[in-house]
Amino acid sequence: MRIAVLGVGAVGGWFGGSLVKAGHEVVFIARGETLRVLREEGLRLNDEPPIPVDAVEKLVDAGDIDILLLAVKVTAGTDLPELLDGLPGHTLVAVTQNSVEVPDLVAEVVGRERVRPGVVRGYFHHTGPGRVEFHGGPISYDVGDGDVDTFVAALAEAGVDATARGDIDVDVWEKAMYVTTTGALGALAQAPLGELRTRLRPSLEALMREVDATARAHGVPLPDDAVARTLAFADRMPADATSSMHRDLVAGRPNELDAQVGAVCRLAARHGVDVRLHDLLYEVLG
Repeated sequence: MRIAVLGVGAVGGWFGGSLVKAGHEVVFIARGETLRVLREEGLRLNDEPPIPVDAVEKLVDAGDIDILLLAVKVTAGTDLPELLDGLPGHTLVAVTQNSVEVPDLVAEVVGRERVRPGVVRGYFHHTGPGRVEFHGGPISYDVGDGDVDTFVAALAEAGVDATARGDIDVDVWEKAMYVTTTGALGALAQAPLGELRTRLRPSLEALMREVDATARAHGVPLPDDAVARTLAFADRMPADATSSMHRDLVAGRPNELDAQVGAVCRLAARHGVDVRLHDLLYEVLG
């Protein structure tokens, strides 16, 4: 199986590098300084020696690939049609973004039958071009089923707890219930997860209930205890944890506010769901 990784940041770098280390054929699509570093120095995971990798500038230069791991951050300025230009007609697209909208946006470009929504869990940090760090905790990827067994097996060999799921929409929304709410509230309060789940717990739970209501109105069969389970998950995570959206917002970098919080606001408006806290966060943080 030949795998392409588009977006060599935290997730793409760690997953792609781990796949290369496990002996799988991977090509990275990158630009600018990241492309130069990958070609001249390789990809560095934590403090390990650099891994030599195959890197090209455009998807069309990647050659024949079986599956594309779409790991680029989708911000307000992301042009998905441009990024996916040159994708072979048979190639599946495995999505990693923390967004309830991105699978639909990708489907508008390549067709729904080729999109496999997915959910990544793990605190990875992109520390510079071609450099990624991970320091403990879960490393998992749930992906929509359908012709992905070989890909799932490859990820398992690379140390990722990968699973193909027929109910992937449930997982996508449960992940949004966690990462969208903690990311936005954390950025507003400039506080890590430990403070969100204690001092700001009522606000965090209220935000999660807005996501829960929107998902159900959208036809996603979340379990009855989805909010309680998500809060319990937050209680188990490191107290000093922050999401990449939180860090990007605080640093003034391009961020996923629109893809995450904006997506919830738009779907809630479509279904007549009151998400006033998300609306507030979207306006204040935007």
